[in-house]
Amino acid sequence: MWVRELRPGTEVEEVYAVRGREIRQRRAGGQFLTLTLADRTGQVAALAWEDLDRIGRVCSPGAVVRVQGQVQRYNQNLQVVVRSAVAVPLDEVDERLFVRSSAADPDLMWNRLLAVVGEVADPHLKQLLFRLLNDPDIAERLRLAPAARSMHHAYRAGLLEHTLSMTLAARQLARHYRLAEDLVVTGAILHDLGKLWELEAGATIEYTDDGRLLGHLTMVVLRVERELAELPRFPVETRRHLLHILLSHHGEYEFGSPRRPKTPEALLVASVDNLDAKLGGMLEAIAAGGDSGEAWTDYTRILDRPIYRRRPPGADSSSG
Repeated sequence: MWVRELRPGTEVEEVYAVRGREIRQRRAGGQFLTLTLADRTGQVAALAWEDLDRIGRVCSPGAVVRVQGQVQRYNQNLQVVVRSAVAVPLDEVDERLFVRSSAADPDLMWNRLLAVVGEVADPHLKQLLFRLLNDPDIAERLRLAPAARSMHHAYRAGLLEHTLSMTLAARQLARHYRLAEDLVVTGAILHDLGKLWELEAGATIEYTDDGRLLGHLTMVVLRVERELAELPRFPVETRRHLLHILLSHHGEYEFGSPRRPKTPEALLVASVDNLDAKLGGMLEAIAAGGDSGEAWTDYTRILDRPIYRRRPPGADSSSG
């Protein structure tokens, strides 16, 4: 029984991945356990009132468990009241059942991205891009990596999809505003490269130790600097502009950006990154309802609001 098939009153005995776990206090005293259970169709809140120690040990984030319980509706949202949970050995798990993949072919997206790099006119930026993308480890990881743990493009090859989408959009806008197109394209392609080492996708998407301690902005700058050290003729001013794009692409300090954009090219990359992430999250929320006929989505975290699902005349119904 997929998460999207859960209905109030249903008795469930099924295998799900654990994405979150927390012990909370009851108002009347005592404790209860809250969980987030998931498969590739979505996630659902769950809770346990009894046997908290054993269920809590089994249901560690990243684990896959066989859950027995009942589905209820609470405050307009579904939740599973868990009566028992048993760990499933990870070597018996097909991870594709729990983390979905991009609807686009990773090989086609990869080839399209390389074609964009081939059109970069600046020889220094093109050399840097090809050095990085020709690294076998990066090439392999980028075909599989998610772009986030939950907010947007949180699925296999989601990072490649997001990178290609925003690179194409940023290139068009750079031409429109007559900015340094090759610098914008390079910044767009590299901006989230650190997520290859920040996140890992198994049965769930989790942060690595380096991801928690360093973060993807730091890791991409370290990796780019390592490559630039082997390119002694790389122009100093180009390096300065590129590193600023990478360090400022989250836009504002409150969003984890070490620097705010202070050049037109950096502002463009940060703005398109934000746009692609939010539109991606919105379209995913709309698509998640399938053909249910519901006018509104559930609350979406990336936009902090529910989304109106009914599309206007002329909109591509396949979007998302």
